[in-house]
Amino acid sequence: MYKFLLATIVFVGGCSHAPETGRSQLIMMSHSQEMRLGQDAFTEIVKEEKLVTSGANYEMVQRIGEKVALASDRMYPNAVRGYQWKFALIKDKEMVNAWALPGGKCAVYTGLLPVTENEDALAIVMAHEVAHVIARHGAERSSRSMVAGIIAGVAMDEMNATDRAIVLGAYGIGVALPFSRTQETEADQLGLYIAADAGYDPREAIPLWQRMGKAGKKAPVEFLSTHPSSESRITKIQGWMPRVMMYYDNAVAHEAAVGNIQ
Repeated sequence: MYKFLLATIVFVGGCSHAPETGRSQLIMMSHSQEMRLGQDAFTEIVKEEKLVTSGANYEMVQRIGEKVALASDRMYPNAVRGYQWKFALIKDKEMVNAWALPGGKCAVYTGLLPVTENEDALAIVMAHEVAHVIARHGAERSSRSMVAGIIAGVAMDEMNATDRAIVLGAYGIGVALPFSRTQETEADQLGLYIAADAGYDPREAIPLWQRMGKAGKKAPVEFLSTHPSSESRITKIQGWMPRVMMYYDNAVAHEAAVGNIQ
């Protein structure tokens, strides 16, 4: 049965293109299937985690999430059509990580906050994770491993432990299937555009990745486990900065104009 499904999926599988870069992607999962998996996965994950539902950090995550969601809707409306955004804060001081799932379900671990240090830097990390979903990197990884076609139509509660781990791993949760460096670079680029358009200072990206690099040398940092070196990504960020600053300057000017009207 699995062989028949794989053969069918390979036949009907489509080729997509990553936003901004235009890179060709083999993706054998529909948007609706991705969104279903995202919702099912999120429901299962939050059952097992301790959520923070009040306080300054929770309010910060919600504030950033709202702005990042609005910027994503403006910049990549087709990619996030039908999304119902939700941003959870998970209490886990040891986990330096964040993730996003198709359908707009996202989470930040409290262990990330001491490294990001400020709201702008946290927004850059959250937008980076949202960018992975916008670029459909999880579906691309699953498709390449020829697993997505088998499990795409199966609800999370119907999966066996192995298939469930593969789905979660494809989106950076649990035992992660590593994003390629190309995918990470795309998420850095799109994430900076989104954060800047949301009104967060993209210049915080450079000290952020410097801090991430130092944290990763002291102890394993989940967020960095499959990422390019901090030095490499900072060089690329500097190259994108002129365009990124245009988004940021426009966002700041818009906020000032709205403030004057009010």
